[in-house]
Amino acid sequence: MGITVKEVAERVGLPSRTVRYYDRIGLVCADQRSTAGYRLYSAEDEGKLRFIRQAKGLGLSLEELRGLMAAAERGCCGEVLPELQRLLEDKVEEIDARIAELSAFRERLVAYGAGKG
Repeated sequence: MGITVKEVAERVGLPSRTVRYYDRIGLVCADQRSTAGYRLYSAEDEGKLRFIRQAKGLGLSLEELRGLMAAAERGCCGEVLPELQRLLEDKVEEIDARIAELSAFRERLVAYGAGKG
């Protein structure tokens, strides 16, 4: 028997509405229903939700996660780790570019504030 939306949400540290949203868009799918009609999630679903929460915390989009999870479900673990590594490297490059932009903007503000702009 599975666990309800509320229970799985509490276990993985997500709001219940987020778990329902992920179910609605197909990232996780409650295959079972209780006699009262509640969605019931498996331990595997709980693991997927933990992975999603952690990956979102690293800045990955839901579409990026969808691709990773599809590869994992196909049993292509050899694809998952290299793709995850590539996605994380892309995020680092994006952050470095944003830092450079903000640093240049800061310098302009300081120069303007000092009357040099």
